[in-house]
Amino acid sequence: MITPTAEYNQKSIYILGIDVARTGKDETAFVILEQLPFQDDIFVVYMEAKHTPDLTEVIDRAEFLDKIFNFKKIIVDTTGLGAGVTDVLKKKIGPKIEGIWYTQKIKVEMFNNLKILMTRDEGRLHIPRYQDTKRAIDKKMYFQFLSITAEYHKDNPERLPKISHEARTHDDIVNAIALAATAFSIKGKSKPSLFQGFKSGVKIIN
Repeated sequence: MITPTAEYNQKSIYILGIDVARTGKDETAFVILEQLPFQDDIFVVYMEAKHTPDLTEVIDRAEFLDKIFNFKKIIVDTTGLGAGVTDVLKKKIGPKIEGIWYTQKIKVEMFNNLKILMTRDEGRLHIPRYQDTKRAIDKKMYFQFLSITAEYHKDNPERLPKISHEARTHDDIVNAIALAATAFSIKGKSKPSLFQGFKSGVKIIN
């Protein structure tokens, strides 16, 4: 079992986001965000992603990480297999567990919130630069960000886009970051807008 290397600060706020694998090709991702005391800045301080078809292993891992970081919230994707993980964790850990069921509207709001937190001047979310760290997980995260797409309907561009990822890519780590980032929602602090992806250009679907 890998032990996180992030240094625990009793005065910091820690949030865990868990994106549970839906199929054998997906990975389950755990991402920890830290907000330092008396600061608005938020940092991605730990990430892991691995094939864990055994949901008991996912639950045990969440409990292990909670014992280290004493999370304020643990936010889990309850879509599909994540629902069972969420129910068990609520019984084992308690009310700090929050489940989010993906709908088109919720996913747009989540990713819009994440993008704004990464770009706005106050309360900025800082992600690792893989060019500096050279860690494989950071590189994986970076390319997952670039693979996220927003697909709009040609006949109704005002309709909510479908948030997805490019073929033969994954989005597990980014989803886990987005889940954890909901604990620092910017709702009401900025003008609402549709998510446009993390790189220039959006896809148009019929």
